[in-house]
Amino acid sequence: MPPNPLLICAAAEPLRAHLEETLTASGYSVSLVASPAEAATAMRDRPADLIVAEGLAVSGAIQRLRTASGNGTTPILIVAPARDLEARIAFLEAGADDVIPATFERNELESRVLALLVRFGSVRPDAGNGAAAGELLAFFSPKGGVGTTTLAVNAAVLLADGAPAPDAGRGAAPAPALPGSRVLLIDLDLQFGQVATHLNLVPRFDLAGLASDEPALADPELANSYLTRHSSGVAVLAAPTNPEADHRVTLDQVQRIVEIFRPSFDQLVFDLGSRIDARSLWVLEQADTHVLVIFPEVAALRAMSLLLSFLAETAALRAQTHFVVNHIFPKELLKTRDIENLLRARPAAEIPYTDVEMIRAVNEGVPLVIGHPASPAAAALRRMAQTMLGIRLAEAGTRKQERKSFRFGRR
Repeated sequence: MPPNPLLICAAAEPLRAHLEETLTASGYSVSLVASPAEAATAMRDRPADLIVAEGLAVSGAIQRLRTASGNGTTPILIVAPARDLEARIAFLEAGADDVIPATFERNELESRVLALLVRFGSVRPDAGNGAAAGELLAFFSPKGGVGTTTLAVNAAVLLADGAPAPDAGRGAAPAPALPGSRVLLIDLDLQFGQVATHLNLVPRFDLAGLASDEPALADPELANSYLTRHSSGVAVLAAPTNPEADHRVTLDQVQRIVEIFRPSFDQLVFDLGSRIDARSLWVLEQADTHVLVIFPEVAALRAMSLLLSFLAETAALRAQTHFVVNHIFPKELLKTRDIENLLRARPAAEIPYTDVEMIRAVNEGVPLVIGHPASPAAAALRRMAQTMLGIRLAEAGTRKQERKSFRFGRR
């Protein structure tokens, strides 16, 4: 369990001690206070990633505590009186991110805490683990057709520094540079993956072929022969051209593929498509960064909420999570604030609708950040990549103008 700092605010000493014992045993770093005033002071002095509070103790102070750190919004999990449905509803309406009854079981509390940390992008890798070469970045959406592959491909190109820098214009500060990296883009949408199409590549070999080649799985030089190189510098391990090959690729083979390539690349970017199975779930568990792609309509947001609940209950996640809203239609179906309210999290980036550029980029196999680097969508994609790497924009003025939903430098 990642050692995230948590703040417990409870007036009742037995509840405070019970929360401390449970969350400390789960591996969290815990601080204790007894009142909202003490909690506000603690958040200013030593911000926590999550506040777990006794509902009756913080009633009326929830919104103030959410912003007490001065570094954005801190999620709050409220412990409400048992069997009091009206109180639970009232706490949610007052701004609580989640509510749990005081009769909670340990596994329920752990799941709720982890779900909020994932939702707010605060899950941290265990500091005690050795840092393996090759950061894993996973792109996923529970709903197909929302642009997951488009975002993964453009992000990989940007991370490899394979896209031209846009002209900042006269007198404007240049955009922060992305450090050029050795990037491997793995298409793990094994039935109908289209990474190769987005890059106008015709691979001779694919992931299924490598998975069945036992000598190559033990020899990095042989394994490299299965990769297709793009002009941007991105190496691609393409999805099979035959959908039936999906059933022949095992979890063990995917693990061995990651193991053999990880030392040779700075980033391994996965397009996981929109299907959860043992292989994609393992990648999500191992990943350092998640990019969860959202289409702004109610059904897609409902699917995302179900995904987050499922992952909190079944997976041991260690990744930073970034939500990205992709506007694939010209009409704005939901406002950004509606998305934030439904997910209880602020999207890290929004990709604006483009009339023809995005479709043309896919049809021509030229990523948008290469073909139209100065377009608003390409600029948003660049900001997304910067967010993934924790790069803050240098221009404070630009941030003020872009108030909508971008959040840079998240932990």
